[in-house]
Amino acid sequence: MVNRYLLYGVIISIGIHFIFFLNIEFKENSEKILEIQLVHLPPKFNKRNIIEKKNFEKQKLYEPLVDEVVKINPKKEIKEEIKEEYCKLCEPVKELDLPIKKIIFGETVNSILMVYKVFHDLGPNKGSIKKIKPFGSDGSLSNDSETKSISEVGNLKINYKINDNKYEIDYIANAKGVTSIFYSKPLTQKSKGIVNKKGLKPEYFLYSHGTKKKSEAFFDWQRKTLTIKRKENIKTHDLIDEAQDQLSFMFQFMFLNPLNKMQIPITNAKVFKIYNYHYVDELDINTKLGNLSTLHVAKFNYQTPERIDLWLAKEYGYLPVKIAITQDDLSMIIQQIEVLNLNKVNE
Repeated sequence: MVNRYLLYGVIISIGIHFIFFLNIEFKENSEKILEIQLVHLPPKFNKRNIIEKKNFEKQKLYEPLVDEVVKINPKKEIKEEIKEEYCKLCEPVKELDLPIKKIIFGETVNSILMVYKVFHDLGPNKGSIKKIKPFGSDGSLSNDSETKSISEVGNLKINYKINDNKYEIDYIANAKGVTSIFYSKPLTQKSKGIVNKKGLKPEYFLYSHGTKKKSEAFFDWQRKTLTIKRKENIKTHDLIDEAQDQLSFMFQFMFLNPLNKMQIPITNAKVFKIYNYHYVDELDINTKLGNLSTLHVAKFNYQTPERIDLWLAKEYGYLPVKIAITQDDLSMIIQQIEVLNLNKVNE
């Protein structure tokens, strides 16, 4: 009986194992990858480890290494490079080639004395019209028979002074010989004003011939008005920037190149208008001061014979060393330099 129960048990056990093996799938060449990761074990917990950790974090907080900065924030490295480039631009320049300041002749002068001889040419009504050249004389007076109509009629003295950025110009002309019979009183002119970066800025001009002929011009730069007073007549004009009187105009070229300013508003205390000057040529002329290189400019138009020719000496800040004034009847007043004394600043 016992053997029979044992046999039943063996049969049941074999059946169970047979069912188990039927549910298992066997695959050929099956491989399974085994991944192994090594991990550091944390140090043992003790007081020494805690102190070392705090010191390490403190060092990273206040003294970060370059490699650590790059790993933590790569953009900061780019900012540092840009900052370095800007710092190079901010460095002081050791040697800088500054432009040399152009010396303005008028700023180097304290006073000027100019003396002219004055000649009168009767013109073609007393001689040949060929003597009148379309662009003025060459600055010389010849001794041939054609110049017998030219005579010395007087002298002219001009004093120019600057004091505390204020200027004053005195002009006095005296006739001589037969001319003095008709013009016994001297012709005087005066100009006063200030000196600024643009040169002379007149405030008052006087033209006087004797006691009867007197004209004045008053420059009011704040109100932009020019008042001309002749005897009892008073006229007011709108004042134009950089306007000159006929005396200050002669010295304005010391401050401004004449070729840069060929249109100049000028008053002679009779009228006020813009005069257009034209470049004629460059010429060497013989004077009492020697042979001078000059710039020849002239004021003229093609409607009337009246004109003014100026020969401006380059060596003397474009001061006029010869002036020729052609009248309506083609007669000429010629002024030629005899004396030119300059007193420079700090001399």
